[in-house]
Amino acid sequence: MLKVINLYVIDRIFMECDSKISPKAKMLYINCLTHHFKEKSPLVSNAVAFEMFEEDFGDFSRFRVPMQELHKAGLIEIGVNKIAFNNTWGKHIDRSQLEKVNAMEYVAGFSFNGIEHFKADLINNNSIIELASMKYSIKKEDLPALIELFIAEQKTFDKKYSGFSDCIKHFTYWLPNNIKKLTTQTPTTVKSKGKILGI
Repeated sequence: MLKVINLYVIDRIFMECDSKISPKAKMLYINCLTHHFKEKSPLVSNAVAFEMFEEDFGDFSRFRVPMQELHKAGLIEIGVNKIAFNNTWGKHIDRSQLEKVNAMEYVAGFSFNGIEHFKADLINNNSIIELASMKYSIKKEDLPALIELFIAEQKTFDKKYSGFSDCIKHFTYWLPNNIKKLTTQTPTTVKSKGKILGI
């Protein structure tokens, strides 16, 4: 995979960050990508978002500040004892170098499916709706718009999931930092000129 995620791709990732990051944070990010991708073959299923645990870094406190920079820049999502690396490389890599596979892959005994496969389950999952409304104070009627945005982004990056739980986990990492993307300019309701109930 390192032949596919090359210096050009890394440069494009840093150019499109949501905020500037220090050289130390850049080196940490590159080291994490190298560690994760160096043993992986150039397959579509290997070119997806991934996670690392805090214990993978040894003394994680040494990396907390640069990790927060990467989080703010939109490259990673810091969760509970986990770091999720967003697929920021997917739109920049040369996909002709990846082994051609079908939309539904079978790798090492696991089937991988695109976000469309889980769309209905996400939209109709009451647990996600309850969690988001309680934890992040999101109105239940606003959540479908965020789910649609999440689906659109993952479809663009050709993200694959090993199962619905994998998909939910990614969404819960993605959600906190994307609530602000929820459109605040909703179409104005047409108001009646006649007064009803004193309004």
